[in-house]
Amino acid sequence: MLCLLGPPAIATANGLQPLDLRPKAHALLARVALTDEPQERAVLAELLFHEAADPRDSLRWHLSHLRARLPDALVVERHLVSARAPTDVAAFRSAAERIFSDPSASDGDQTLALYRGDLCAGLRVSASADFHNWLYIQEDELRRTFRRAAVSFARAALADGRAADAIPSLQRLTEIDPYLEEGHVLLVQANEAAGQPEKARHAYDRYQRIVRTELHAEPRQEIARRYEPASRSGRALPVDELIPLQEITMHVVDWPGEEPPILAIHGSAGHAYGLTALGERLAPDVRFVSVDLRGHGFSDKPPRGYAVEDHVDDVLQLIGALALPRPILLGHSIGGAIATFVAAAAGDRIGGLILFDAVVGDRAFVDGASFVVDAFGPSLEHRFNSFDEYHSRWAHEPEDTEWKRWLERSDRMELAPLPDGTLRRRGLREALEAEWATVARADALDALSRVAVPVLVVYADAGWHETPYLDEATIHAQLATGRDSRLYVAAGQHHGDIIRRPNDGLVSALKEFAKHVRATTPRTQPGSRRRQCVHIAPPL
Repeated sequence: MLCLLGPPAIATANGLQPLDLRPKAHALLARVALTDEPQERAVLAELLFHEAADPRDSLRWHLSHLRARLPDALVVERHLVSARAPTDVAAFRSAAERIFSDPSASDGDQTLALYRGDLCAGLRVSASADFHNWLYIQEDELRRTFRRAAVSFARAALADGRAADAIPSLQRLTEIDPYLEEGHVLLVQANEAAGQPEKARHAYDRYQRIVRTELHAEPRQEIARRYEPASRSGRALPVDELIPLQEITMHVVDWPGEEPPILAIHGSAGHAYGLTALGERLAPDVRFVSVDLRGHGFSDKPPRGYAVEDHVDDVLQLIGALALPRPILLGHSIGGAIATFVAAAAGDRIGGLILFDAVVGDRAFVDGASFVVDAFGPSLEHRFNSFDEYHSRWAHEPEDTEWKRWLERSDRMELAPLPDGTLRRRGLREALEAEWATVARADALDALSRVAVPVLVVYADAGWHETPYLDEATIHAQLATGRDSRLYVAAGQHHGDIIRRPNDGLVSALKEFAKHVRATTPRTQPGSRRRQCVHIAPPL
């Protein structure tokens, strides 16, 4: 079996035999072995050897290099290349599905042992952007699968008295995903249950250090009390979950609080943890659940399906999967357009809608607002040599502030490690482009006219890229179209400020709107309109 999880190797009856491959050969082998259809030689040449004087000649040399080391692994034809060797990736994916169906499976630990490390670990190769994007998507999907399987198996093993079986995969999980709190907590519990108190103490020490120094929160009290005699004040991390839907898995971050919950959809090139400041300031007065849309953050990144209707279907499924009781939808920027279409489709399954400086307007406004695609898109494919390189864009922020600490947590969650040791943002440029293309063709104002729940319009009136992101005509159109609508002006704050450092007045307005929705039973009947256009000045 060809092993691509971790350093390349061949699994034989005598164990693993390392494969000493040139980087381009390693990359070529991964591409051919992990793609279902035979690959055209011309495509492979452009993907991997586009900088060579003769890309096809370079491809021929590397195919010969691979066939010399793996005589039976490849089928090389005149125009096509395919693989016939089984891989650990395919075996892992198949066996992980069995864990999802039966977390108590006796061979679950063997399945998880297949994940020796990330896909193509250590690979440093100069290749096209398309190849690097493909490799990232493969690695991202495998990491997510490993996380789901390792957590499911560990929970079952703890319940079944087989805690020791879960320890190796949990150790690997906390190394691969050091910011996943659930992995650390399960590792502490598994070591305790297996009668290994020193290892449990070591696991707790690492967990609390990461949570406190890098994520700026406190470890879970039920764990901390067992290892620290004096409890510290401070807030715990929100709940971080992967939610399987019909076609994809979505990632959510949940700050517990009072119902009805706010279900928040990020904006262009955003992610769930990008809304951390809102979650921290609203909870526990209001439960706040932020979501990674498909193609963003920790959610699945399928090869297609980034139209508005795909996102609407995902969010409707998510509301059911989480059993959210008539949530209030909040959408920032283009997330506001998606939230509006969800609200129109959801009917009485939701309780309210918050247009958070939202891209809901006529075609001329949407076309003008779409400059963010070119402004933000390239950064989604940029590689960073370190976390500090990426995080340095907030250098102007005062160090000892809650805003700066929340920004650091958000940035740490947003960056994905790559095989060569660099980092990249988790979102996909093609997802951003497809979202904007379909929003431009749709009519979010028409969808807003079909929303039969209270609407809060939030307008950030400060300049962002020179002028406020929304113009007054668009705000008036939102207010005139929405039923039971009201306005909050975030005076002096711009489009980015309202998610990164929402002021006291804005937070109060969101809490008051949640109270209003809670009290509005029954809601305004379809066809009627009550509009409250009020300017709530934020406190100085």
